[in-house]
This record gives sequence, C-alpha cells and structure tokens, in this order.
Amino acid sequence: MTADSSLDLSRIRISRLGASSNLKRFACGEREIDEWEAKKAARVSQQNRMRVFVALHEEGVTPLGFYCLSFLNEDSRKLTGADKDIWASGVPFVYIGYLAVQRSCQCAGLGTMMLVDCLRRAHWISHHVAFYGVALRSLNERTTELYQKFGFALAPGEGRLPLMILPVWSVNDLFSAEPPPP
Repeated sequence: MTADSSLDLSRIRISRLGASSNLKRFACGEREIDEWEAKKAARVSQQNRMRVFVALHEEGVTPLGFYCLSFLNEDSRKLTGADKDIWASGVPFVYIGYLAVQRSCQCAGLGTMMLVDCLRRAHWISHHVAFYGVALRSLNERTTELYQKFGFALAPGEGRLPLMILPVWSVNDLFSAEPPPP
C-alpha cells in the first residue's frame, strides 16, 4: 500500500496493544519513533507506564499506526492567563506520547482518525479524573498544523518539538453530542 492508494478507514480498528501485534515491522520514517516502537512500546505498556494503542486493519496484526497515552504534570508557566494561578503547583495533562502512522499509510486520514480516538479517550477520562487538558509534542510543521486544526495551541517559551495544549473544555466540546461513558 502506498500513500497514493486509498485506505479504507472503516476497516481499521484501534485497540490496546496486544501480544499478537507485530511491532518490529512498523516504520513511520522517523528513526527515533520506529526504534521506540520496536524496542520499548510493549515493555512500557506491560509496566503500566503508558497505554499503547494500535491501529490495525481488521484482518492484520501489523500496526498501521499507534499512539501512547499517559499522564504528565507540567510547570504552570506552560499556561497563559489566569489558568496559571489555579494550577500553581503543577498542571496535569493527558499526554499523547507518540502518534505515528506507517509510512505507506501516511496522508490517508489515519493520523486524524487516531487523534480523534485519543481525544475521545481523554473525554471519557475527564468524566472521572480532573486534569487541565491534552498535551503533546509536535514533531514538525506538518503535525503542528494538524494539531492546530483541532484547537491545540503552542505553550509559551517552546522551541524544537514544542509542547502543544488543548484544554479539556475544548476536548469535551468535540464530543458534547455523545452520551457520557459509563
């Protein structure tokens, strides 16, 4: 499958990383991410340090994409305005550690599909745990533009691999028509 071919997103399922997923064949084109996925993803998931979710074709075991979720506590200087004072002792976030798409599936909507899945999970979490928002680090200008389309904003004072933040109320607005999770 090439980036030019159409990827039928209706045949993709996103689920937690399972023992049968073949991580060693994943390649998004970013060496650091590819190596992390192959060598560490299963271990950090088993150690309960992150939850790793994979996008699989309904008949496949090789991930077409993956993302990681955890919690992160950031310095309140990463916020702007009055929010800094409320979270003076630290700002809790649902953190997207990695979000990557297999090179052959890039530019077909899978990254957007996985990001929406991440945000939906954050929305569910917000019904049970208080946190400021969702945070991630953007890899490049293309991903920064994608995240900004969803409402993520750059944190103040960021340089390379900038922290981007989407407040929880914006996340919840995206899914306001859905019933709350059980």
